[in-house]
Amino acid sequence: MMTKLIYLTHTSFKSLILLSYCLFSFSAKSQANKVNTLTASEFTELHQCDKKFEYDVYFLDRNVGYLHRTIKWDKNSKNARATVTSNAEVTFLWLDSTYQQKSTMAFSPHYKHFLTPSFSQKLTGIKSREMQADISDNGLTSRVTLNDDVSHYQQTDENKNNPLYDLDTLGAQIRLNLLQGKTRFTLFRQASKKIKSYQFEVAGTEVINHEKWGKLTATKVIEVGKYKSTVLWFSAKHDHQLIKAELDMIFSPVVWLSHFAKQCD
Repeated sequence: MMTKLIYLTHTSFKSLILLSYCLFSFSAKSQANKVNTLTASEFTELHQCDKKFEYDVYFLDRNVGYLHRTIKWDKNSKNARATVTSNAEVTFLWLDSTYQQKSTMAFSPHYKHFLTPSFSQKLTGIKSREMQADISDNGLTSRVTLNDDVSHYQQTDENKNNPLYDLDTLGAQIRLNLLQGKTRFTLFRQASKKIKSYQFEVAGTEVINHEKWGKLTATKVIEVGKYKSTVLWFSAKHDHQLIKAELDMIFSPVVWLSHFAKQCD
């Protein structure tokens, strides 16, 4: 029973991190057709703003942790490139977990999607680890160093046109897909020991009650593949960002956006 408790708590924490990075925008079809062209000015307006996010984590209505995230774009780079830093902490009973990640993400004008050149990650507590990943070949191959052990991964022929992402860039690509009017899509993430796939589907809108901002009409998104218990809500009044995340598990945290700031030059 103790082993099961530890495993489920750790799994919830990892799922919490994934949910908190899925940040995207949803728009009408007419806007999506315009965004498909992705002119320089449109890209700057839609994507190249510095942003700060703060999330609170609850379990049984008790605050058990937080997740903070910042996106900083390199204004001196000729290519669209940003540095994303994240840190989180969850304390449940006697089990403490912390998470830190720093990643670079870039947009490919040729392939019309985001790429993850590299990212580093540190997890303390249960199953602590340090990870460094370098992704090349337009996102199709990766070199992962996990606690000094090196492994190599690559997409299969079936998925050869789909790049590998870290958690941060995965969220940026979801946002881009939704801006382009896509309602069902599959994305791939480079995890510590394997490649994971996620199938997302827009399930309509729903009114939710936020403690800080009151009633909000949010876009509801579900994962319909292996992780089908994942449910996400996004608020149009908050830059169409993730406003709530929920996991249908024994130890299921509820994640709420508590602060959001956006700075566009």
